[in-house]
Amino acid sequence: MKKLINIIKDIKENLMSLQNLMHQEYDNLLKSKINIKKIKLIIEEKEFFLRKIASLKKEKSFLEKRYNIFPPYLQFNELNLHWDEIISICFLLKKKNIKNKIILNEKFYLNQRFLNTFQKYRLNQNNTTYGVDGHLEN
Repeated sequence: MKKLINIIKDIKENLMSLQNLMHQEYDNLLKSKINIKKIKLIIEEKEFFLRKIASLKKEKSFLEKRYNIFPPYLQFNELNLHWDEIISICFLLKKKNIKNKIILNEKFYLNQRFLNTFQKYRLNQNNTTYGVDGHLEN
């Protein structure tokens, strides 16, 4: 039983780490200049925690079957407390994930709109643009 409690605690800790990463991702997505390397690192870390959580869930399922106890663990106070916290964290993660998705979609939309406008402008201006040094280029 102690092992199941430890696994539940580990799941909760990993979810909290994932929550922290989701907040970092949100903050980075809100910036006008996104640091792609940082976003990529955050995504890799999120994948790591998700794999770890999936592994812990398998262990949890095995132990639940062995002890014949299942969420929400009403008859076990400590397990129930941790399980309720896990559920709360999962709801918050879902909300943050939706927010991040909306911001990302808006950025893609605005970027594509800019590219379309830029292409139309270039076609109308005989491919005249400004170079890195600020001078006109053809």
